[in-house]
Amino acid sequence: DLISGTVSGLLGLVGIEADPVQSREHILLANIFEHFWRRDQDLDVARLIQAVQQPPMSKLGVLDVDTFYPEKERFQLAMALNSVVASPSFENWLEGVPLDIEKLLCAPSGKPRVSIFYIAHLDDAERMFFVTLLLHQVSSWMRKLSGTTSLRCLLYFDEVFGYFPPYPANPPSKRPLLTLLKTARAFGLGLILTTQNPVDLDYKALTNAGTWFIGRMQAERDKQ
Repeated sequence: DLISGTVSGLLGLVGIEADPVQSREHILLANIFEHFWRRDQDLDVARLIQAVQQPPMSKLGVLDVDTFYPEKERFQLAMALNSVVASPSFENWLEGVPLDIEKLLCAPSGKPRVSIFYIAHLDDAERMFFVTLLLHQVSSWMRKLSGTTSLRCLLYFDEVFGYFPPYPANPPSKRPLLTLLKTARAFGLGLILTTQNPVDLDYKALTNAGTWFIGRMQAERDKQ
């Protein structure tokens, strides 16, 4: 899930809407991530671009890499990724506090703290990329915990429009958010999602929400 979400978010950042099952871009990048992560090796963007041009594996499935995804077409993907890295605004992604959920929830002294992620200054692709990464990091941290009936922490998502839209829309952020809605309470993680219109949410989100707070609804569809 973490690899799939990371790849989907990264491809979205370069403007590629990729299906995890059918997209050659997604399959190639997912295999590259798995190759390095299974060996406990870090994979930065520069190394990822090199791996796209010269994959560390010889086959994908039963086909040779060059048959499945020819070198000339892989170079185009590498160029698309490189254009993101070459952008002056990308420098901001290389600085700041790591997405270590444990450290974001508690200060070194052990005192609980609030972490606020402000993304209004980002464009739509960058917002989706960051939100997807954050949700997957929360999900990975959650799966390492023991079950509990007590509330450990609370994830508050202000204005969820576009991140959990109804079917058939399927942005990268949708799967990890649905996973959290379905399973987080068993690990003591609570979620609060806010939106101006109930129709902004997939019905699966509404059915998994234990409590609804409904304000003023003027549109007939919202009322229905």
